[in-house]
Amino acid sequence: MVSVRYDSVYVLGSLVGGADRAEKLSTTLSPILGVPAADLRAAIDPASSRPLVLKSGVPSAVAAQVQQLALPGVYLDSEPRREYPEGSLAAQALGFVGRDYTGLTGVELSYDQELAGTPGVIDTEKDTAGQEIALGRRLLTAPRQGSDLVLTLDRYVQRVAERLLNQAVMDNHATGGLILVMEPRTGNILAAANNPTYSLTADEVYNPRQADRYKAKIVTDQYEPGSTLKTITMSAAIDQGLVTPSTTMNDTGVAVVAGSTIRNWNGAANGTSTMTDVLIHSSNVGMTWVSGVLGADRLYEYFARYGFGQPTGLRLPGEVGGTVRTNHDAGWTRVDQATNAYGQGIAVTPVQLLQSVAVLANDGQLVRPRLVRAIRGPDGPREMAPEVERQVISPKTAHTMLQMMVAVHEQPDLKAYRVAGYHIAAKTGTADTPTNVGYNTALTIGSLVAVFPADAPRFAVLIRLDGPEKLYGGLVAAPVLKDLAQELLTYYRVPPS
Repeated sequence: MVSVRYDSVYVLGSLVGGADRAEKLSTTLSPILGVPAADLRAAIDPASSRPLVLKSGVPSAVAAQVQQLALPGVYLDSEPRREYPEGSLAAQALGFVGRDYTGLTGVELSYDQELAGTPGVIDTEKDTAGQEIALGRRLLTAPRQGSDLVLTLDRYVQRVAERLLNQAVMDNHATGGLILVMEPRTGNILAAANNPTYSLTADEVYNPRQADRYKAKIVTDQYEPGSTLKTITMSAAIDQGLVTPSTTMNDTGVAVVAGSTIRNWNGAANGTSTMTDVLIHSSNVGMTWVSGVLGADRLYEYFARYGFGQPTGLRLPGEVGGTVRTNHDAGWTRVDQATNAYGQGIAVTPVQLLQSVAVLANDGQLVRPRLVRAIRGPDGPREMAPEVERQVISPKTAHTMLQMMVAVHEQPDLKAYRVAGYHIAAKTGTADTPTNVGYNTALTIGSLVAVFPADAPRFAVLIRLDGPEKLYGGLVAAPVLKDLAQELLTYYRVPPS
């Protein structure tokens, strides 16, 4: 997006010369401005000494015509306007400004102070007639130009993500969705695609009947992540040395916790299962067992390390911290420990989940996600260095988890979604929609998290489809991952492993 200056046509009614002149002026300007003469006449008050805009942002040819007419009381004033050379690309992330050019959403709002600059001010003394005193006090505060933001978004990756997302929403008859792509080592968000979205180039950008479309949902909307969170719980148990990928448990298909029965998503009993098998089968019973081995204190300690329940600090307006009820909170039960371990009863934002998955791709370090990598101001450019928050798990644990997630993605059921020559670490998830009276199992969120290439991670990805007809994350998100991975690996010329 860029700022371009356009001329606006103003009138000062008191200088027009009375009602008759106002009538003639309206008739003269109507065909030039493309505004009905009656509307112009209604706007002109010959007794008013306040400037009134007759039409804003007129083309240069129109401005030249108005200037040549030299109509009494009519003048031009140059005003800035936002233009979007890339159309409505990344609309929720970019945001838009109001008529006073103050940011209202997206980075336009959260970086408004840096973008806007400050106007100049003259502080002077005047006499009783309102004239400046020649030898009086006169202090000048010079104006300060605003800054330019260099975003982390890659326009090609953003376009690919939006295209694939829109197609997936249509193919799966979903109500919407999102795709996030991030570089694990820098925290740079390369794409933040949302569906549904809105048009930045519409004459009236804001439609109050579609207010939900303007939010940066990657930070404002929390949801239950489902089985994608199993990777985080498993990493905690491995990091504590409580299990290894080959540790076994007996998956009977049923687990009873504090009087409540927990079953696997498909009702199956998987028998003797390694921890890798637990992830491959996406076993709720297996993860309940892991949560018991880990214990409540350690489970929620790792959730906190990964950043759940805390804002990520990504500078977009309205960020929430998610919802995590721990064993130290009122109302918590042992069932929460079990269900939280496999992604139910806990709520995260999309960017929180992506941040946590990126830990596995970054030798166990949590890096703050970001949309701005440099600010170019009047004092010169300022590069923003990546922010490493903390070491969450050991590098060994991170590498182990990637190997286990590769086994998940390369299971026979997902064979059709492999990318030849590359190993992809992934985990699908399906979350039922919570309601006031329980879960709606017919309305799901199908999602997937992935890191690739697994042996030298370049990308962390979250794909989410809301309310898909096919219900399950593996069915709706895995095909999108294959297409997205092929595009990214080709575009960035990542050699096969």
